[in-house]
Amino acid sequence: MINKFIGVGYLTSDPKSQVFSNKSKCSFTLAINSSKTEVLFIDIETWDKVGVNCEKFLTKGSCVYVEGKLKVNKWESKDGSKKQRYFVSGDVVRFLPSAKKDSANVENPEPSVNISNIVNEEDIPF
Repeated sequence: MINKFIGVGYLTSDPKSQVFSNKSKCSFTLAINSSKTEVLFIDIETWDKVGVNCEKFLTKGSCVYVEGKLKVNKWESKDGSKKQRYFVSGDVVRFLPSAKKDSANVENPEPSVNISNIVNEEDIPF
């Protein structure tokens, strides 16, 4: 069986951290557009170093790529009904540029590398 989640989306709020005796956890909710009219809200949990970096560098609106596994918590409520909650345990979180930061540089884009320094015109085959 394969249990693999891959998603790209935006944080709906600032991440929340919890510290336990020997581990730390960072939780956040990811909004992913599944179509033009539908948005999925996926709860993400990250642990230890990944969680520390998420808590340190992410804020509401941050765009992230998440890889992980789908997990479920099951419990019984006070009234005796059975409950469950699905979430993703994130193993890899990559911080992506957000649209707000990119739009600031649209009017005056500056190339990060000077192309004339990379390509020698004598090496071009045509």
